[in-house]
Amino acid sequence: MNSFYNSLASITPLRVVKWVSIGFVFWIGALILSPFRHYLPPDFQYGFLSNKGDFFFSSGYFIGFYLHISAAPLALFLGGLQLSRTIRQRYPRVHRRIGATYVLAVLFSAAPGGFIMAIKAFGGWSTTICFGLLALATWWSTYIGWRAGRACDFQRHQLWMLRSYVLLLSAVFLRLGHYALQSLHLRPELTYQIAAWTSWLVPWIALELTLVYSRGRWRSPAAQS
Repeated sequence: MNSFYNSLASITPLRVVKWVSIGFVFWIGALILSPFRHYLPPDFQYGFLSNKGDFFFSSGYFIGFYLHISAAPLALFLGGLQLSRTIRQRYPRVHRRIGATYVLAVLFSAAPGGFIMAIKAFGGWSTTICFGLLALATWWSTYIGWRAGRACDFQRHQLWMLRSYVLLLSAVFLRLGHYALQSLHLRPELTYQIAAWTSWLVPWIALELTLVYSRGRWRSPAAQS
C-alpha cells in the first residue's frame, strides 16, 4: 500500500504534462501515418502527392520521398521514448539501442530524404530554403549529439539530441500550424510558407531560450561553443 501511495506522490504536474505531450505527439504521428496507403504505389490524385505527378519519378524526388517517410515516423516515435527518464536511468542498454536506431534513421534516411524533397517543396524558393535548412540542422544536431554520446559527454549529448528531436517535431507543428493558418484565408502558398518556417524556428528558439534561462539545470548553448 505504501508503495502505491509513493507512486502516486511521484506523479508531478510536470510529469503529467510531459506524458500528455508525448501522447499527443504519438497521436499526431498516427495521423501522419494514416495516408501511407496512398504512397505505395503513389496516388497522384490524393493529398500530399496530388501536385507532384509531373516530376515525382523524373526528378528523383521519389528517392527523397521514400527515404523520408520510411524513417521519419520511426524516429519521431523513438525520440519520444528517449524522453523517458525511466528508460534512461533503469534501462541504459535499451536507451542506447533505441538511440542508435534513431541516429541511423535520421542521419541516413529522414534528414537526407527531407533535403532532397526540399528542392521541389510546395511554396517556391522560400519553402525550398526552409526545408533545406531544416534538414541540415536536424542532421547536424543529431550528428553532434551522437558524437558527444560516444565521447561520454552526456550533458552535451542530451542537449544536442533534444535539439534534434525538437527539429524533428517540426512535422507535427507544420500540420498544426497549417491547419490553424487556413482560417486566415491567405494565399495557399503564403499559408504554407508561414507554417513551414514557424514549424521549426519557433520551437527551436523556444528551446534555446529555455536552455539559457533554466536555473543551471542545463548549460547555456554559449557555454558549449
